Amino acid sequence: MKCSKLAMSLLGAAVCFAAAQPSFAQDNFFKGKTVSVIVGAKGGSLTTAAQLVAQHLGKHIPGNPGVILVQMPGGAHLVATGHVFNVPEADGLTLLAVNPNVSLAQLAKLPQVRFDLRKFEWIGSSGSDGSMLAFGNHVPFKTFAEFKASGKELIVGTTGPGSNAHDMPLLLREFAGAKFKLVSGYAANSDILLATERKEVDVWAALATTIKNGVERGAVRPVVRARAVVPGYESLPVDETLTTDPIGKSLMAVRGIPLEIGRAFAVRPGAPAERLKVLRAAFQKTITDPAFIADSKKAKIDMVYRSPETVAKGFQEVLSQPQTTVDAMGKYMKPGGG
Repeated sequence: MKCSKLAMSLLGAAVCFAAAQPSFAQDNFFKGKTVSVIVGAKGGSLTTAAQLVAQHLGKHIPGNPGVILVQMPGGAHLVATGHVFNVPEADGLTLLAVNPNVSLAQLAKLPQVRFDLRKFEWIGSSGSDGSMLAFGNHVPFKTFAEFKASGKELIVGTTGPGSNAHDMPLLLREFAGAKFKLVSGYAANSDILLATERKEVDVWAALATTIKNGVERGAVRPVVRARAVVPGYESLPVDETLTTDPIGKSLMAVRGIPLEIGRAFAVRPGAPAERLKVLRAAFQKTITDPAFIADSKKAKIDMVYRSPETVAKGFQEVLSQPQTTVDAMGKYMKPGGG
């Protein structure tokens, strides 16, 4: 009997030890390691958001690894996305801060695309970053409807096809009756903002975070937004509602879905399930961490946790568009552009 009790005790201890192994193993794995967060740009709200995540993520990962931001610009984020999908080991130590617009390049089957977004292991998103179109404060029209009814033409400053600055006003011109004259060639959004302040151009479209900076400078007034909700500007008309053309609606939707997905993070396919679980939990804790929230407010970026499942569903929706939409993209848009 005593031997039997001893055997049962040893068996119970062994079971408990085995059950504790996965968590202990992950603690040991990340301890002393460095996690890299790769972003495909230098500057901009996506880079700033990725930097904030990198600064806070390590304290929420068991073992408290170091976390660094690696900037890898090139090909409108296609280089960084292809690198993380193909090059690093699938060990959970390399994260990608995804520009969701790369989904349009994949949908269009551009030759530079060396990845499949449907196969990434998603960690989550730090929130949507919608886009808005704004009038310069020197423009007399208070709303898009008022402008359209006037029949007047406004000058739009853009960085070139493939950008929010170009594609949003282009689609409104082609499908919503906006009399816009697009002037391309500006090097960056900051140059368009300056041109708007000088009254050289009348209209500017960009990511909502960027437009908000122009609002704070007293330079612009937002009048239209894409489908992703922008805090403080929820009542603005959504571009998709301003046209009855089915192709126009589909193109505006396919532009709006990636923005709604927002600032997504991923590791390459094949990462061990337990490490993936650890990273997802750490990411969620990071986005809801009061210290992280305080820093994001200083950076004037709205951070809202979005689940890996939500991210995956959004990319699946983009990549399931009908061929008619893909064909129209080739005519009106330039996926993978600046």
